[in-house]
Amino acid sequence: MYPYPSLTLAIFLTNSLNFRSRKPPAHKDTLTKSEKTAKKSLIVGSADTQKSCMSQKSIGSSNAPGIVITTKMDKEMGRALSEHSWYHGLMPREEIEEMLKEDDEFLVRKTDVKSEIKYTISVRNKGRVRHILFSYTNSKWCLRDQKMNSIIQLVEFYMNTKMPVQSDGTVCTKPVPRPEYYILHDHIEVKEKLGGGAFGDVHRGILKRCDEVTEVAVKKLKGQMLKKQRCEFIKEARMTRKFVHKNIVRLIGIAPQEEPIMIVLELAPGGSLKSHLKKHPDLTAEKLTNFTKDACRGMCYLSGRKVIHRDIAARNCLMGRNEEIKISDFGLSVANTDLLRLDKLKNMPIKWLAPETLKKGEFSTKSDVWSFGVMIWEIFSHCKTDPFPGETNAQAKAKIMSGNSPMSAPPGTPSVVSASMMLCFTQDSVARPEFDAIFKLLAPKESPPPKED
Repeated sequence: MYPYPSLTLAIFLTNSLNFRSRKPPAHKDTLTKSEKTAKKSLIVGSADTQKSCMSQKSIGSSNAPGIVITTKMDKEMGRALSEHSWYHGLMPREEIEEMLKEDDEFLVRKTDVKSEIKYTISVRNKGRVRHILFSYTNSKWCLRDQKMNSIIQLVEFYMNTKMPVQSDGTVCTKPVPRPEYYILHDHIEVKEKLGGGAFGDVHRGILKRCDEVTEVAVKKLKGQMLKKQRCEFIKEARMTRKFVHKNIVRLIGIAPQEEPIMIVLELAPGGSLKSHLKKHPDLTAEKLTNFTKDACRGMCYLSGRKVIHRDIAARNCLMGRNEEIKISDFGLSVANTDLLRLDKLKNMPIKWLAPETLKKGEFSTKSDVWSFGVMIWEIFSHCKTDPFPGETNAQAKAKIMSGNSPMSAPPGTPSVVSASMMLCFTQDSVARPEFDAIFKLLAPKESPPPKED
């Protein structure tokens, strides 16, 4: 759901150029199927319409009071634009600037400026990316000195004629297509809800693409999100798509063209490790040890790529089709860094945090190792309770920072696993072992995943 209230429509989206034509645009009605659908939904902004829209967010220019766009029309516009590969939807400028590598390369995206829906053409010129807003005035879309009936028409005009879109000579002649991992909303069928997180709910879904039908998990961005939170949601997707490992949940794609923005992930049919352990209290020590190895193997892979997860726990591990563990939920994760410092620990899971995190706000691979030790306790206690049962966060914090091991391994924990857990609780983060060392102890006959160069 878009981070705007339900909006009322009154906007014209009409004639577009034939996308295949390489001639300067002739002003002739040539509408795509989506544009024809959109045109049927158009309403002229009457006084009654304006009155009903006073608390809603407008699109385009202040010269057109009362001309606003409904959620339905927003989707229709998005679908019309999505027929063209240069339209990238609701992607933050920080993300798309990486895609524009050469001068004259461009793409079109949607954003919100001071609570108004805006469409922007982003162009690279002289080594710098310009973000130029389309405006909407008197039933016309405008870009520099050109006024036409649709954004598609304007883009085609400037691309074909090579006329500058800015006075500094910026031209848009090289469209940058959407990446392969962008998925259109029409290809996703959302089913029942499986769970929820900070930024969105997770649903079972069906992905229909390239004559293939795949059962997937769909993470939908919650409505009323701030732009910063939306950027974090997309950042999580971009980070996750680089991970290829059997013990990491695989990202299939992202759907940013319209609301709600969705992340499409491989489906882990067994649900969370936490719920699985609760449902099956009779699992053998061998099975629990395999879960521990799987999770450690996945963390070796992440740490080898300088990824700090920051929220390692049984609730954030999923069960694959063959009961293999898959690390998931990268909403708090950071990449390409050895150390992260925060001034405040807001909404953090205190009982899983390392002493250096509680003392100095420091997160690193070593703090992930500490959290992994807590997760070992969860696994072998079958998640009957949270860590430090019967104790408050303040009491748990005191134990963590006491200088002693904060907890003992549950009864029945194999000695090698218990020893691994105790190593995770090494108080000095410098002396605390890396995941590779923990994995070699748990699986001495297996090599850990190679580190990224």
